[in-house]
Amino acid sequence: MRQLKSHMKYFITFSLILILSFSALAQEVFLQDVPEGHWASDAVYELVRLGITSGYPDGTFRGKKEITRYEIAAFLAKFAQAFNLKNGRDEKLLAELKAEAASIYYQIRKAEKETKVSGQVKSRARVTTSSPRGGKLDYRLKFSVLKTFDPNSQLKITLDTVDTGFNASSDRPLVSKLLDFEGDFKMAGLEWKVNVGPGPILHTEDSNFFPSENNTIYVRPRSAIKASKTVGKINLSSSYVTHQVASSGKIGVHEFTARVGLNLGRLHLSLKPRYLFIIGGNKDALAEAGVELKHNDVFETNLLVAVGDFRAGRSGWYVKFVEKINNLFSSGTNIIICADKIGSRYYPDIISEYDFEYLNNFNRTLLGGTVDFGLKISRKMSDKISLEWKGDYVTTSGYKYGQDYAGTYFLWQLTSYYNLVSNTKANVFYRAYNVPSGVAQFSQAVPAFSDMIGVGLSSSF
Repeated sequence: MRQLKSHMKYFITFSLILILSFSALAQEVFLQDVPEGHWASDAVYELVRLGITSGYPDGTFRGKKEITRYEIAAFLAKFAQAFNLKNGRDEKLLAELKAEAASIYYQIRKAEKETKVSGQVKSRARVTTSSPRGGKLDYRLKFSVLKTFDPNSQLKITLDTVDTGFNASSDRPLVSKLLDFEGDFKMAGLEWKVNVGPGPILHTEDSNFFPSENNTIYVRPRSAIKASKTVGKINLSSSYVTHQVASSGKIGVHEFTARVGLNLGRLHLSLKPRYLFIIGGNKDALAEAGVELKHNDVFETNLLVAVGDFRAGRSGWYVKFVEKINNLFSSGTNIIICADKIGSRYYPDIISEYDFEYLNNFNRTLLGGTVDFGLKISRKMSDKISLEWKGDYVTTSGYKYGQDYAGTYFLWQLTSYYNLVSNTKANVFYRAYNVPSGVAQFSQAVPAFSDMIGVGLSSSF
């Protein structure tokens, strides 16, 4: 990899020297987010003068934004035009660039076949000031090994400790609950993905100190096989998914799912029929339709509408609306507004809500009969510090487990993050949980008010 980085630095330096060796006329452009005196401003405006780039239409350069393949294509097209490569000039230069690019490509492909190890460690210390008072330390480790065999196939093995490090009441066997496997390959013109995993894991608190942590879902891969293919603007896929796998390995509920997606540039449409059944038992059918509209680089709207078990005359429905606002006014502020409405009869009778990943901002299950309003606001204050506020206002009513349930809940959290070193963050947070009735989801008695104060540390490798 060191040799690869050396080649890449040489290639980039060589390309920039060549660009700066040519002159061209370009309209004078002012980029509002490249401040005067910035260490890269001279280089940026030299590229503007040469006509290689002019920034985005809104007058910004977005120097910290990840570049897309479309943007790379546009840059290289202007790069080639600046050198008049299309007219057959500078053939020697072009040959040298091709040779260097081929060398870099070879090194990258060679590196891809190496076994890669990655992971993340998270730890928290938390206390509550409300009654009953208490505290807890916890951690979570995710560790993955990725082996690439060739450009079309790879295997990934992941160990995820979820809540085993701090939940005394949990029973998490290593093979069936903490490990998952993913294989990706191409065959018969299709892209295949095979997963072997435990599926969503429900966390139940072994103390009553932190009721807002109860019913948290750890989203893990289910055992499934998926085949997909893209034809022009249409993406087609079909999946077989398992639900409610017992510790013995017996599958409780089977699911066949198909999905048709249509990519129209900024507009994406999808249709997803789902069929669930128990062998020799009950069956359920559902259908989901989704719309994703990216208005521009700032605003994005998502809408999901679903109907459940419409064959049996007991149809329920689910609607999810999400509005994303990215880098509002170029201030580093991101906002996500969401609203969920789940009809009391939407969930199939043969499956638990826990096996449907309709979760709020705190990864807690949304029950049938729930209306949830969620808001998340994050702001980058500096290169080191960022703030995040998230909250969910939930109203719920319905009939489950032999009794009626109803209530209103408000859960919110403010977190401050600090980048210690590369890939390592510390955070300080405060969470408040208001349940005026004193009875939370699944008829659990909780204090009318509880809170949580904590510090955390996360590191990726």
